[in-house]
Amino acid sequence: MAMPEMTDPTPAMVSFEQALRNGQVGVRRCELDRDLYVYADAVNGVQRFAYVRLDGATVTAFVNAALAPPVEGLPCFQFGCAVPERFRRRGLATSTLKAAIAEMRNGFGRAGIKAFYVEGIVHVDNVASRRVSERAISTDPVPVTDAPTGLPALQYIRKIEA
Repeated sequence: MAMPEMTDPTPAMVSFEQALRNGQVGVRRCELDRDLYVYADAVNGVQRFAYVRLDGATVTAFVNAALAPPVEGLPCFQFGCAVPERFRRRGLATSTLKAAIAEMRNGFGRAGIKAFYVEGIVHVDNVASRRVSERAISTDPVPVTDAPTGLPALQYIRKIEA
């Protein structure tokens, strides 16, 4: 099994918002949560989804889901959440992450994918991200070591069934 990796999704959120404003990416409205938008692509062959809440062209919440190594033979998506500072402390990260997982479950179920895993790797001192992960993914994290940095982290993981 590959070592887990923490990434800060904030630079991805900033880059995504800039690309959206420049017309380089287009989003489509999600099916279950009509206030959520999705953009799908692949980088170096790795499938990823960006789920965003918007106020015009301003991103108010960003959830990135990137295909990670399989777990028990099933696809696994590693999630990262970012919320611009002026929109924090409103529950946007949690609601957006929960909605993103529901949208994936819905879409994958239609595509015949019966189950997949969702994962979040969070630095042990990142209290806000720990709370979001506990509310949306799992209340039983596993202590891990982040591969690139060697820092202590927590792995939140849950199997989602369609």
